Amino acid sequence: MSTRRRLLAGTIVAASMMVAWYLRETNDPQDGAARPSATAPLSFPPDGRPVVPDLTGRLLDDSAFRLADWRGSVVVVNFWASWCPPCNDEAADLQAVAAATGTLGVRVLGVNVNDDRDAAERFVATYGVTYPNLFDPTGEIPLVFPAISPRTLPNTVIVDRTGKVALVARRKIGRDELESAVRTVAAEPAAATTGGGRTGR
Repeated sequence: MSTRRRLLAGTIVAASMMVAWYLRETNDPQDGAARPSATAPLSFPPDGRPVVPDLTGRLLDDSAFRLADWRGSVVVVNFWASWCPPCNDEAADLQAVAAATGTLGVRVLGVNVNDDRDAAERFVATYGVTYPNLFDPTGEIPLVFPAISPRTLPNTVIVDRTGKVALVARRKIGRDELESAVRTVAAEPAAATTGGGRTGR
């Protein structure tokens, strides 16, 4: 076999492996999650929700942040990068949801991963993002956050008032879909979110 054919064959094999990995990462549901289709978000019942770790870190403005300080609020956590086209597409929708649901006790947190600080700050300025954003240039936070796909972007997570994952979207999510899901979780009675939860991934 010629060198050119060997290179072509190797490229095809590598591409096939990448496709298989992507499908596995984005389509495999977590235990306890309900997903009616390959593109629908993962939805967890109140008694089977993974517990979110007590995340700490530095925001883009270099101030300290601790997620546990927001306990009692519904928290939307969005993982993004400035170089990610779908992240750019959904940025305005996330800001709109933050503005529309703040009176319901909802907060939004961005987690900028594997990115340059200057590029991340330009992203925030371009889309008028007013909610805080953790700066995670080495991509460590996605590795410990339950139920997301740590190697793909974007990921958006809705955390209930007790600090458990209620829903995960492993893809771009639009305003109407996200706001509807956020309002559903925000309207849950306290008794529905005080049961036991699973820890870890």
